[in-house]
Amino acid sequence: MTDIGTAPPPAPLAQEEKKGFLERLGGALFSPDETFADIARRPDFVAPLVLLLIVTISSAIVVVPRMDFETMMRDNLERSGKNLAPEDADRMVRVMSASAKVIGYLTPILAVVIWSIVAGVLLIAFKLFGGEGTFKQAFAVTLYAWLPQVISGIIGSIILVTKGTIDPTLMPTLVRSNLAFLVDPKTNQMAFAALSSLDIFTIWTVVLLIIGFAHLSRMSKARSATIVISLWVVALFFKVGAAAIGAANAKAAAAAS
Repeated sequence: MTDIGTAPPPAPLAQEEKKGFLERLGGALFSPDETFADIARRPDFVAPLVLLLIVTISSAIVVVPRMDFETMMRDNLERSGKNLAPEDADRMVRVMSASAKVIGYLTPILAVVIWSIVAGVLLIAFKLFGGEGTFKQAFAVTLYAWLPQVISGIIGSIILVTKGTIDPTLMPTLVRSNLAFLVDPKTNQMAFAALSSLDIFTIWTVVLLIIGFAHLSRMSKARSATIVISLWVVALFFKVGAAAIGAANAKAAAAAS
């Protein structure tokens, strides 16, 4: 029987050693299982949030001025079937284009809202199925899981600089990481919405969310995958449904005119 009084203190487990921020960045992308286990134990969100905001703000500065909002708005107005005087149409196009640019520059704020919603919805879903976790853990996991989207955004910004301008509706095809470039978003909105969602970087993010939430909720990866993928499918359903409604409205407007 071991003499407790003379036994040396247990050595700290290697897995309990906290990873630094740079280690977590690389680890979240290339060794996610170990890294997200560490993030779940000691969640941090300030550093990844600052990084994501810097990249998002930089992307907005590069991308927004190169988006041809005016042509997009004019096309939308024509498809709506509204019979406006030329001067009224021009004024409406200018107002809508300016509004779209403002929204584009507000992307960093909208991104924080989206990350918070994703973290909150996933946390609630996991708790409903008996999982553990706090919002701080969920938010940290969500931010690190969003890194593939950051990579996609950086690549897209570089490509856009070389292209000059682009129709905003074609932004999902800027990085050829999905098959949406095979269809015309103006004539086949549902297929475009579905194909643009089946994106390599999006799937990568979903996989990271599965691993991260499995660790923070203390549930199996199989159950985590079921919850995360189910919610992703629901989001995809709404996205395709919105595209279907838009296409139906455009057809109705064209028939009426």
